[in-house]
Amino acid sequence: MEINNICIICDGYPTERYEKNTFVKQLVIAFSELGISCTVIAPISLTSDFIHGRQIAPKYELHKYGNGKEVKIYRPRYFSFSEKEILGVNTFKLTYAGFMTAISGVFRRLHPKPDVLYAHFLLPSGLAAMSQGLKYNIPTFYANGESKLRIDKFFNIDRIRYLLDSLSGVISVSSANKQQLIDMKLVPENKVKVFVNGIDDSIFYKRDKQEMRRKLGFDQKNFIVAFVGHFNERKGVERLSEALDMLPDVKSVFIGNGPKTPKCRGQLFCGPLPHEKLPEYLSACDVFVLPTLAEGCCNAIIEAMACGLPVISSNLNFNDDILSEENSIRVDPLNINEIKKAIENIKENPVIQKRMSDASLKIASSLNVKQRAINILEFIKNNTQDNKDLC
Repeated sequence: MEINNICIICDGYPTERYEKNTFVKQLVIAFSELGISCTVIAPISLTSDFIHGRQIAPKYELHKYGNGKEVKIYRPRYFSFSEKEILGVNTFKLTYAGFMTAISGVFRRLHPKPDVLYAHFLLPSGLAAMSQGLKYNIPTFYANGESKLRIDKFFNIDRIRYLLDSLSGVISVSSANKQQLIDMKLVPENKVKVFVNGIDDSIFYKRDKQEMRRKLGFDQKNFIVAFVGHFNERKGVERLSEALDMLPDVKSVFIGNGPKTPKCRGQLFCGPLPHEKLPEYLSACDVFVLPTLAEGCCNAIIEAMACGLPVISSNLNFNDDILSEENSIRVDPLNINEIKKAIENIKENPVIQKRMSDASLKIASSLNVKQRAINILEFIKNNTQDNKDLC
């Protein structure tokens, strides 16, 4: 089956002021540069934007990225209702109903209909895409990148399995992520393939450390730890902050935001940054530390690797596809003393730091988003052809 037009359904797509799911945008750009016409449907929660005071993005935009095909972006509005139990009903079901209605309204007006539906994450986008795929008889794929699936908390598991049976395939971001689907008996193994996340190497590449430090006003003699991620318990920002407080001669850069603002001394920067600015800050640092408890496949780690940083992160299996002893030190993400010792190990051993830096660059060079898009398109073509042959 020839693929000319893909509709991407996702819960959030980057806007000029709010950079949510930048990895989705990178994949869309890669698809469009490969000659695929892309339509993005990314509903916007009016409730969430009001609470956070965000300026609402346009309902429709037409973008052309580089030499790629035009990308149509639809952002229908809906109301979300958080995730609370009220009289035995989880309010996420109301959120999903609003999200689904927003998707259906746009999809009904699309002419011609896309060759393929591609959703990012199972809830709510994947289920919405599967419903549209069944209704209009369109091959449907979804990218499984959740750190943990909690579908039975919100929906009848038999209904979920009915929708999942309609899938043409699943793009999983890690081997652990794939195994989770198989263990839960949600998708047969032959429908799932692992495609580790990729980076845009025209943006994420190693800059000269001394030059970046001059530009950012950082002391050339400092040893600097970088953290990128949401400031929350899962990502481990407070655990890293505690470890750094035991290392008074180490400086830090915390990029992100959230409820658990790091309080350690020695911070050179703390807060959000535009995505394109990240490589400058990462290149100015010496090591990337993310004591995370759960991931699908962490883009922030791969982006740090592309900027030449050794990595200190979790010893849990979701990191197995991208981290090894060659480019990282794996720690118990709950053990603050282990985090501290790993930072000291790299700081006090320039030879190890250089070896890990070189290994990170080598591994990241194979994780290019354009090649990932090519591989995903091949998977889609093969699976839609297999389904067609069975009809």
